[in-house]
Amino acid sequence: MAHIMAVTAYRNAEFGADPGADRTAGADVAAVGIDDPAMLRSLLDQTPTPTALVEGEGDRCAFANAAFRALGAVAGTNLTERFPALSLSMLIEARRTGQPQRNRAAGDRNTDGERFWDVRVTPLLGVNGVVRALIVTAEETPESVAEHDRRLRDVSHRLKNTLQLVSSLLTLQTLSSKDPEVRRALQSAGGRVGIVTQAHQRTHGALRAGTVDMSVHLRELCQELEATLPGAHRVKVTAETTEMPMESVIPFSLIVSELVGNAARHAFPAGVPGDIDVRLGRGDGGRIHLEVVDRGIGLPQGLDVARASTLGLKVVRAFVGQLRGRLTADSSPYGTRVSVDFPPA
Repeated sequence: MAHIMAVTAYRNAEFGADPGADRTAGADVAAVGIDDPAMLRSLLDQTPTPTALVEGEGDRCAFANAAFRALGAVAGTNLTERFPALSLSMLIEARRTGQPQRNRAAGDRNTDGERFWDVRVTPLLGVNGVVRALIVTAEETPESVAEHDRRLRDVSHRLKNTLQLVSSLLTLQTLSSKDPEVRRALQSAGGRVGIVTQAHQRTHGALRAGTVDMSVHLRELCQELEATLPGAHRVKVTAETTEMPMESVIPFSLIVSELVGNAARHAFPAGVPGDIDVRLGRGDGGRIHLEVVDRGIGLPQGLDVARASTLGLKVVRAFVGQLRGRLTADSSPYGTRVSVDFPPA
């Protein structure tokens, strides 16, 4: 409505009403008795929608209201230079065809980042049908879905590059260290960064959906883990379709990686291969249930996974807590079952 009022009022007050013009469109304006250009400009100056008048050729601004002046566009300046969301081609096309033009584009950059505008150029025709001037209005809008996705992809790509850089630095540090304990610690850290990188990569396709099917993700993750585990261990996955929030993917991946890694390193006698079962599904009340089961020698006597001080189990407990889950373990000389229950997604 603000756009219609601005165009109709300018036409009536500055150029005279066109013969045969739609009187209904101007009824709102006529009702408030605006027939004086000075009064009209004063009114438009208080309008929150940025509004400007371009007369003659080119893009020189003849009038800009307060909202447009706040964006740097003032009378006497080139409007397209001061307000990049408006292109000169829009003004040219509006003059050539006498038809309104509309475009959605990014405009100025400020401390809040890019702003997006719905820009309209409406030609004002004189009594002889000649374009006498152009009204430009700009309404700020949320960024488009495509632009939003592009921004998310950019952020995702930068994060991936950063994680890969961290992994490379850890690898270089590992190669330069002569202390076996230090090398093992750096390799372990590098492996965790690798898990985070892979999990982040998988979340990319879920940027808009917001959830990830963990059954697919778990199979791919365990396939990669099997290829890197110490010893010839097999990781078998049984998983139902289980949706979890995108932000759960990285902590979930680290939980699985640590539990599977612990089983591979400690559950079986040295040099003896074994199977590790990873199961995912729904439990009572819709809770998400994860199990990592081995048929090894069982946990050391007196080890409580809820209180163990090893780094791997500390990592598991930290991320289980982050996802508001519950960690339990059952162990015997015939194997160990570690279970994690997460709240319904």
